[in-house]
Amino acid sequence: MNGGISRAVLVTALLAAPQTGWAANLADAGEQPLADAAAQEDDAPERADIVVTGTRRTDRTVIESSVPIDVFTNEDLATQSSPQLQTILQTLVPSFNQQRNLLGDASAFVRPPTLRGLPPDQILVLINGKRMHRSALVQVAGGQLAQGSQGPDLSQIPGQALGRIEVLRDGASALYGSDAIAGVINLGLSTKDSGIDMQARYGQTYAGDGQDTQISAIAGFKLGSDGGFFNVTGEFIDQNIWDRSAPRPEIAPLVAAGIRPPIAKGNRLGQPENRAYRVVLNASLPLGDKDELYLFGNWGTQRQGNDFNYRRPIGVTTTAIPGRGPSFGNTGSFGKSINTTYLDRLPNGNFSETGRTFEASQIFPNGFTPFFEAENEDFAIVGGYKGETGFGMTYDLSGSTGTNKIRYFMSNTLNPSLGPDSPTSFYLGKLVQTETNLNLDLSYPWEIGLASPLNVAGGFEFRRESYEVGLGDRASWVTGPFAAQTVQRANGTTFLSTKPVGANGFPGFGPDSVTSGGRNSVSAYLDLEADIVESFTLSGALRYDRFTDFGDTINGKISARWAIADAIAVRGNFNTGFRAPTPGQQFTQNVQTAFPNGSPVPVAVATVRPDSIVGIAYGSSPLKPEKSTSFSGGLVLTPGGGFTFTLDYYNIKVKDRIGITGNFNVTAANRTALLALGVANALDLGQINFFTNGFATRTQGIDAVLTHKAATGIGNFNTSLAVNWNKTEVTSIRSVVQSAAIGGASAPLIDRVREGNIEESLPRWRAVLSETFTSGMFDVTARVNYASSITTYFAPATGFDPAFASLYPNPWPKTFDAEVWADLEVGITFAEKYRIAVGGQNIFDNYPERETRNIYPQTGGAANGSLYPDTSPLGWAGGFWYVRGTVSF
Repeated sequence: MNGGISRAVLVTALLAAPQTGWAANLADAGEQPLADAAAQEDDAPERADIVVTGTRRTDRTVIESSVPIDVFTNEDLATQSSPQLQTILQTLVPSFNQQRNLLGDASAFVRPPTLRGLPPDQILVLINGKRMHRSALVQVAGGQLAQGSQGPDLSQIPGQALGRIEVLRDGASALYGSDAIAGVINLGLSTKDSGIDMQARYGQTYAGDGQDTQISAIAGFKLGSDGGFFNVTGEFIDQNIWDRSAPRPEIAPLVAAGIRPPIAKGNRLGQPENRAYRVVLNASLPLGDKDELYLFGNWGTQRQGNDFNYRRPIGVTTTAIPGRGPSFGNTGSFGKSINTTYLDRLPNGNFSETGRTFEASQIFPNGFTPFFEAENEDFAIVGGYKGETGFGMTYDLSGSTGTNKIRYFMSNTLNPSLGPDSPTSFYLGKLVQTETNLNLDLSYPWEIGLASPLNVAGGFEFRRESYEVGLGDRASWVTGPFAAQTVQRANGTTFLSTKPVGANGFPGFGPDSVTSGGRNSVSAYLDLEADIVESFTLSGALRYDRFTDFGDTINGKISARWAIADAIAVRGNFNTGFRAPTPGQQFTQNVQTAFPNGSPVPVAVATVRPDSIVGIAYGSSPLKPEKSTSFSGGLVLTPGGGFTFTLDYYNIKVKDRIGITGNFNVTAANRTALLALGVANALDLGQINFFTNGFATRTQGIDAVLTHKAATGIGNFNTSLAVNWNKTEVTSIRSVVQSAAIGGASAPLIDRVREGNIEESLPRWRAVLSETFTSGMFDVTARVNYASSITTYFAPATGFDPAFASLYPNPWPKTFDAEVWADLEVGITFAEKYRIAVGGQNIFDNYPERETRNIYPQTGGAANGSLYPDTSPLGWAGGFWYVRGTVSF
């Protein structure tokens, strides 16, 4: 479309909540012709380009907003190469990133996103304007940027259930409460009220693995005769593993010795297997002219699984790499032998070296690769009543509850401390996150003689949040009789033989891990906004929150917009924010097997509670809320001819950031001291970490978005270019002093490795150029993605130990090349209700630059078989093709 205000602006309209404020239902208004919209501007109370997220006025359009907002309609979503929400957001929003955490325990299943370089628990996610509950997973292994965070699981909402997605790229804690430091993502459910839309998609990687089947449908029904509706969306997903690993370096000598590992390469690195079923409902029933009863919710369950590190049955020798030995012992979890267990006791109570023994190879003669699985169940329901009084005040009273439950399982493994009595499959326990909210939101336009009414909005919120860690099978965590054996040789001398405790790879949650706790909070807010004069808008907000465990806080926000001319406007805002530690961050503790910093043997890395004996010994202290200040400023151009351009700068400072410390090494002397303090598993510990307020950051960035929409003689073109520049600096790091019992040393709470990765492991530049062409029954969507180079930091396995400086530059950075990849989809529509499309993600089969640190020359991969950096925005899958069919009845 040429001339006038760009129709693309109207397409990017934001309808996040009703007239009553942030916590209300989302209208799924469709597009309307530009001329009609202009004609109705003066006499229509609602329009398709009205913005509510980021403001509580009912007459604010997207280009009139004083904060940057991106909106994507169901037309935008329908042509995405992946129907999964996280991938859609990464494609549409350049400042949104996610990585795949290979061998990252449950972080491989609940992938942590970042927005504007900040972690998932600083991103507020709303559904129909209501807060989405968090995942039960605390990202213990979520990568350097997300490590320690706890955010919502975006995969729980099917793409077909959505009518639009709104992304507020601005801090908004004063408007919405905790978690809104990086921005707000509002998922607007479809308001479909008739018919059935069905979609089926099948695809696989160019390498022939990762087969992916996804089937979904949405059915809509009318409720009453005044515009009410009810719809339900169902989704089924069946995804197979894809593997992009090299053989582990010990595999070839094992095969030469007659050992055939159950998985040819030792373990697979890539996408987990996944089977999921999900249901979403959305309903609205008008009651009279202005009142409405609404209800929406979701339920889903999925089972995912992936490999852990291979355990070899015998020791072998292979080609060494600099700084690493050539030998691979017969080790299991924690770098200890899991093979030989001594069964016969002597009269003095010692075990006999010359008596009967049990070998783990009797169960797993070719070694074993533990298979880790998670069953993730998610449920939420939201209901409310909204309307308008006779004197013009709108109101919304709502209640919601949501629960995420994750149950863990492990097979193809054993508890070495149980010896021959160990089972080979375990239930490891569960994590449960539950949230309940009660909200009242009010809004009233008050005429005080300004260019527009002064919109006065306010409200109250009560919130209950709880977290639970549930007990696993006894065999998954128990310290068996063979955990520590005094073994006597034939000559009478003795030695100590120790075995790892718990399910090898991921010990279950035992009595010391089981916990439950929660907190209550109450909030009140006041928001004012008005056009002081016709070209100048000013708004301000204050929010008070009180937590039962952290006390109270007050945060504010002020925003302004000045229309210099019809086609030029400038905008800016300043706000303060906060994020209280979640109960999950306060109560999480576990032990995981890892290859920290390239270690050739797995070690036990324990995350302990800040109030635990181990945590206090290493200098932990009670958690306190994060606090932030941010400001942004931008330019909006609407020159006509179908063009719209926005440019926004942001600067976000966060102090007392909550995360997991770097890993502290547990020495032999430390273990002895911890045993004396009553730590039962002290002998198993290799490294420990804990949650803390450890550092402060400053994040700066620029977002630029150019859109154009044109109707030509050959068809319609919809073009967009979105560019993000983002830079984060760690501005301070707190140090702690360990207790005298373990040496009294002073250490920083995050090391140079994590500091470097926070600052440089995300691409500094991201850009997405998209083009959609439609002509009659044909449509084509093409997309080119660009990510600038990244630098990752890597340290030897000794964590804080400076002795490794003589072997490697510490923290050993490597810069990986910039990446460009393209997506393409071509579709054809028959009889206006049948569509067939073929497409591809990364159609030129691009892969990241390979890792060169700690690489074994005979395999080209690391000790665990990895080839590429986890943080690559391109991913490891290579090219992926698919075919998709849709039908509407």
